[in-house]
Amino acid sequence: MLVVLAVVLLLIALFIRGMVWVSDKAMPWLVWASAIALLICIFILLPLCIFRKARPIAGAAYYGASYVFGLMLWAYSCLFTVSTWGYGALAIGLIFLGVGVVPIAVLSSIFHAEWVVLAELVVSIILTFGTRIFGLWLTTPKPQRSEEEVLIDT
Repeated sequence: MLVVLAVVLLLIALFIRGMVWVSDKAMPWLVWASAIALLICIFILLPLCIFRKARPIAGAAYYGASYVFGLMLWAYSCLFTVSTWGYGALAIGLIFLGVGVVPIAVLSSIFHAEWVVLAELVVSIILTFGTRIFGLWLTTPKPQRSEEEVLIDT
């Protein structure tokens, strides 16, 4: 039984170490992809929102871009947490379905007085959930008002 526990802990440690390695290698690509996604959101998708027929397409693209922003946020949080508080804090963050890595990074940036990192994390959180909510809002069909309601209002 003790051997099984040791093997499971070893596999978890290898998984966490591999995740940090992948985050480190992918981070330059994720920053680049996030910058491109942000430019597309601002200069292509936002003007598309003017046209009623294009709004669902723009909404789906905004929703997709939110995953790019979220993945970059998660990888950045993972790397920052490991660099400041180590693998133990990262493991605690991963216990909460992986989502806890971001709050752990926010706490770490506050306790280490890394205000620039805190600002980057907050902006990334707003960008991730803002584009996701905006994309859902654009793709949700709006109730059509009947002609009778329009006549009653006037």
